[in-house]
Amino acid sequence: MSARHRFHLKKFSYHGQLSIVVSDTGTGLPALLPLLYLQTWGLSKAINTVQQHMVSVCQWYNYWQQKHNRSFDEELFESFQPGFPLLTPLQALDAALVDYPGFVIFIDSGKKLTDDPWREDYRPEIADRTRDVRLSCLTQFLLFLARRYVSSRYTQLTSREQKMTLDSYRVRFHGARREACGRLNTRQGQPFSKGSEGQFVVRERSLNAAEVKAIALCSRPSTSKQDNPLNPWQKHVDNKQKSVLQVRNHLIIRLLLHYGLRIGELLLLRTKSLVPYASGSGQALAITTYDGAGDPRKVAPRLKNAWSERLLELASEDIKLWELYVDLRGMPNPPHPFLLVNTRKNHGPLSMRAAQNVFDDLYRTLQQHFPGLCSVELGGTLTALHAHMFRFTWATDTFEALVEQGGCDFETAKDRLRQLGGWSQTSPMPQKYAARYISKSANAANLRRLKAQRRMSAQSQEKQMEPEYR
Repeated sequence: MSARHRFHLKKFSYHGQLSIVVSDTGTGLPALLPLLYLQTWGLSKAINTVQQHMVSVCQWYNYWQQKHNRSFDEELFESFQPGFPLLTPLQALDAALVDYPGFVIFIDSGKKLTDDPWREDYRPEIADRTRDVRLSCLTQFLLFLARRYVSSRYTQLTSREQKMTLDSYRVRFHGARREACGRLNTRQGQPFSKGSEGQFVVRERSLNAAEVKAIALCSRPSTSKQDNPLNPWQKHVDNKQKSVLQVRNHLIIRLLLHYGLRIGELLLLRTKSLVPYASGSGQALAITTYDGAGDPRKVAPRLKNAWSERLLELASEDIKLWELYVDLRGMPNPPHPFLLVNTRKNHGPLSMRAAQNVFDDLYRTLQQHFPGLCSVELGGTLTALHAHMFRFTWATDTFEALVEQGGCDFETAKDRLRQLGGWSQTSPMPQKYAARYISKSANAANLRRLKAQRRMSAQSQEKQMEPEYR
């Protein structure tokens, strides 16, 4: 057995939910520390998030095996006497810090130990963004080990020494990551990128007003009275399903744009998710998890966290669109309870890939009919379209409305945005939208000041010139 392939990822089902663990080929069992990490942190996370972290941890274990000819678990459990394992967490964490730069080279060179990344002809084999994600996930895993094992249960440290040691590991691991990212020219998180001919492309992840208007024009379904030639879903094998497809995709875009749903929350919606709103006469959208049977998707969508469950009151036009889609799609005896279905004969629930295809089709239409928004050469900045961009747009617009129209102070606006968006109490996302609003309003105020100064200067010049004409 090659040390290179000792560890691999293995999928398993836990209470009907798909999850992933790092498996040891040598023993046929899961690696201990990644299993503890999964149990403590990962079982409540979406499968894509868990997979992202486990890929990084698995690469770390294979790197350690190749370099030290032993697993990282064995590094933590040193055995000084036969049959008597002695836990040495501090030594293992210190060794991980020493080998952190080596792991960076390992993943950057295609999982090889011998490549020299500082030679002139060196070209990394992975994208900068991928490398940054790998290091971020590994750092989170190593800090989990530090929080677990730097305690009086496993060490002889006092409470004060534990806090100082844990803070030291936190600073050193984040510092090692920043240093490694800087040396390998990892992305800097700047709000602009370079387009063709070296020009800078500046944009936020949210959509601007012109882009939202163009998307609304293209996604509007055709009717018997008014055809929409801009709609990208004009053809279907079954001509009867064309109107169903257009209404479904229009409903998807409106739910994402108007209520800030995550893509997983959207795909979890059931026909019974529309419920009477207790505090009013309208109806609300119940964002809840699904624990029942009948979901045939290989990767079932999941809520991000416990705070994702919430009620969102719907506007009357969105309620009518919802009811129209349910009537058009039919399905008197559905095999599953989900709202959004594919338009094939089996009418299975919409998958993550099929949902992204909706935005890919829409973006191709925008490139064709609104090139000024998409082409960098024509001044556009919309170089791609993803579902989460609608959530960013909703959050930006909602925070501004809460402050300017709702009369909320910043803290109240952040709390309300946190509740509407399904963020946890410790999530920094509402603060980011507050900072974006401050930046936007500050720039607008500065432009108003300059405009007022120009107007006052022009009036002053007119008064000075008046005697010359008398």
